[in-house]
Amino acid sequence: MEVTPLTSAEVDHARALSPGCLPGGVIHLNHAGSSLMPQVVLDAQIGHLEAEARLGGYEAAAAVAGRGAAVYDSIAALIGADRSEIARTEHATAAWNAAFWSVPMAPGQHLVVHDHEYGANIVAFLVAAERRGVVIDRVPSDADGQVDVAAVANRLERHDVALVSLTHVPTNGGLVNPASEVGALTRAAGVPFLLDACQSIGQRRVDVDEIGCDLMSATGRKYLRGPRGTGFLYVRRSMLERLVPSEPDHHGADLVAGDRFEWADGARRFEYWEHNVAGWLGLGAAVDHALDRGIDRIEVTVAKQAELLRSMLTDIGLTVHDEGVERCGIVTAATDASTSEALRVRLAQHRINCTTTSPGSSRWDVERRSLPELLRLSVHYTTTDEELAAAVEVLGR
Repeated sequence: MEVTPLTSAEVDHARALSPGCLPGGVIHLNHAGSSLMPQVVLDAQIGHLEAEARLGGYEAAAAVAGRGAAVYDSIAALIGADRSEIARTEHATAAWNAAFWSVPMAPGQHLVVHDHEYGANIVAFLVAAERRGVVIDRVPSDADGQVDVAAVANRLERHDVALVSLTHVPTNGGLVNPASEVGALTRAAGVPFLLDACQSIGQRRVDVDEIGCDLMSATGRKYLRGPRGTGFLYVRRSMLERLVPSEPDHHGADLVAGDRFEWADGARRFEYWEHNVAGWLGLGAAVDHALDRGIDRIEVTVAKQAELLRSMLTDIGLTVHDEGVERCGIVTAATDASTSEALRVRLAQHRINCTTTSPGSSRWDVERRSLPELLRLSVHYTTTDEELAAAVEVLGR
């Protein structure tokens, strides 16, 4: 059945529920950085912080234990997982590192990775090569800029592979990598597959079984429209016995005797006892808010607005540097007529939010494509045609 974008009335209703979208607010084209929270997310956080101030932190947490537990169910519903396969984390980087460093790696084994990895992930690969003696095996991009699936298959056949790591939606370029095609290969080979989904969660339908990933990291602050400092990790239950959490505490590992511990059940072994309860509740509210609108409809709405923006930018003479067979809500462009930072500043002067890319955030992709600093404009389902026209009008001057 064909999925239809959200109607104008539905978008208007969603904007009315979002303080930053009300009249007098900003034009926000930085959802891939940190999105505008709906009021329900703000209420969940502030309400709990006020309870902590009145009751005490421990007592306030005990009072909302049921609501906190329900967040696992919401996230599981969002990604097609079981609640026992979800661990709360402080952010996507914490989730990704917890997953990556739990995977056994022996000297000489290969890490199969792609040029579109985040800078933070690249640093981890380099450290693993230095400390564990693994080989960083960068597979090329295909003609469309996405990961070359045939090259991944070749590596899995030829080498002893410890892990395949892939960024679903890179920091720039609009690309959506064919994660499910990679997942089919890793599943057949019995090799762990780690997916960085920090920029796909919330704007696209992500089903871990359809994709076939064993580990997946995500954040709350981007397209989920949740709080900063929140995230989660997915760990496939069948993978648990192959993994060793690198830095457990007495929450992730139950200290059953003075000289013995037992791992917590499921993905909870990757959690720490201390956490931001208000943020976790806010993340749950954000997930529920997205589910209420329908992830499939959010995805097609975001894609439609992004394609409209690409066309508008091309019409005024900017070069769009996006790749991929499938493209998402992230639009990157540049022009020889101005630096991207100058364009960002000009937009900010008109209360239009966006950002620019830095080489360190996606070093391999920048070097592969010889990219300049890019203006990154990221849309969401709350982005209107009028907002895009206002931004393009400023740039066109």
